[in-house]
Amino acid sequence: MAAEHWAEPPEESERRSDALDQREKALARREADVRRREWLAGRRGRVADQREQIADEREQLADEREGTAAERERARLRRIDERVKRTRARANREQAEVDREIAESERDDA
Repeated sequence: MAAEHWAEPPEESERRSDALDQREKALARREADVRRREWLAGRRGRVADQREQIADEREQLADEREGTAAERERARLRRIDERVKRTRARANREQAEVDREIAESERDDA
């Protein structure tokens, strides 16, 4: 009779079992939430890595464009320099021809 006195009523046992089931479900939800957060954190990390890689590639591309633009500018300046040299040489030849004509004219007049 003593054992029956300490035994839980069936309703109490069922209530306790339901409470344990609820706690188990809550723990399962929390675990799933943690796994989801870990997964998202991993994705965020991969996305951040990809964004960093893209930024690096954009910077490299900008450097290449800048280098290409600088090379084009140097080539343009070389062409201008060559044009100036040719123009000066032509002007010097023309001036020499004018000087010869003046010298010839002065000799003829003398």
